[in-house]
Amino acid sequence: MASKNLKAIAVHGTHGVPLFDPAAYGRLRSESNRALKQDNEARVLHELGTAGAANYSEYLGAMPAKYYHQGGFDLVDSVSGATMADQILTGQSTCHACVIACGRVVRLDDGVKRKGPEYETICAFGPNLLISDLPAITRLGGLCDRLGMDTISMGNTIGLALHLFEQGIIQPRDTGGLELRWGDAQMVERLVQMTARREGFGDALAQGARGLGRMFGSVLEAVEVNGLEVAFHDPRGVSGMAIAYATSPRGACHNQSDYFSVDWGHTEPELGIEYFSRHAQAEKAANVARHQDWRTVHNAAVMCIFANIAPSRQVELINAACGYDWDIRGFLGSGERGWNLKRVINNRLGLRSEQDRLPRALLEPLITGGSEGFTPDMQGMLYAYYAARGWDHQTGFPTREKLRGLDLDDIAVDLWGKPPSQLPLDRARV
Repeated sequence: MASKNLKAIAVHGTHGVPLFDPAAYGRLRSESNRALKQDNEARVLHELGTAGAANYSEYLGAMPAKYYHQGGFDLVDSVSGATMADQILTGQSTCHACVIACGRVVRLDDGVKRKGPEYETICAFGPNLLISDLPAITRLGGLCDRLGMDTISMGNTIGLALHLFEQGIIQPRDTGGLELRWGDAQMVERLVQMTARREGFGDALAQGARGLGRMFGSVLEAVEVNGLEVAFHDPRGVSGMAIAYATSPRGACHNQSDYFSVDWGHTEPELGIEYFSRHAQAEKAANVARHQDWRTVHNAAVMCIFANIAPSRQVELINAACGYDWDIRGFLGSGERGWNLKRVINNRLGLRSEQDRLPRALLEPLITGGSEGFTPDMQGMLYAYYAARGWDHQTGFPTREKLRGLDLDDIAVDLWGKPPSQLPLDRARV
């Protein structure tokens, strides 16, 4: 979409959404909502929002600070979900009909009610830039919302700018005389405005982290994967995110697999998603693949990852809505098909195994904090992941056999060509 300068597609319907079995669906939905009201994770999200994870994430060394180069953030309490609830929270907000209501409504000293920042926004403009002023972070998140810019990408890119300025690679002459200082919320607000207008140095920031790094001969300093800025779950603290970022079909996206939650202990025995140590490596590769398949179904069905409903109940809901006859195996199988289809699309557009990687910063050990001294073994993790996926280690393509096993024979032929048994005799000999 971005390559076509397309911001969004809006669709408005005039009819209801048909359900295969409305009575069964209504019963299952009501039971699920009642269960959610008693679920511990849902209750924490209701009380503290996603920012409730800030302290634990920082403790584990999974919350990036100072653009992924500092092992912890001593002032994390000042930007936590608990502090938000104590100081500026006035209520909860919710997506349509959701009983969790993890959204925050806050009031700052100007008396204006605002949307409270999520965990990612708090990290992006807080620890990532060494800002501990929660009202200022709230304003920066709201500014990005109004300007139609993603807070993860914006905070990440500004973090790179501050990092390069500190190293002397970016000079005041490049920024129009603006001093880029860690912890300066007013300066960050100015950079956000300049980016939106592509004004002066803002035109460089508008290129994103990869573009900014390339512009100043420092692309390896950019914390991004395949052009998308890394979110704020450091794989040095939760190693499963190393695979999740490296293999996501849209760059370093935590919404394709929030595997950090599994590294925190959220398993799904029905799906075979087990717990491995947060610093385990190749042994968790198949687990990550299974989690990605599960989230692929979630994304296709537009299900919230915070709705902690048993997978078997999710299958029942989908069957009642769509008229399917899925079991758990079919449920995960649909996700596996979807994940492999996305992979083939990217392979056809040029993606190869060497692009399944992490940026340099995330492969350097931190000297303090909860992940002190640890770095993920990407070579070993990816080798095990490819084996679990049934992908070719040389190209990164799903193998012909894998695609056929997923009933994607036509895709297999398109990607690999006709099998030898179907080639003319002279070609088959060659």
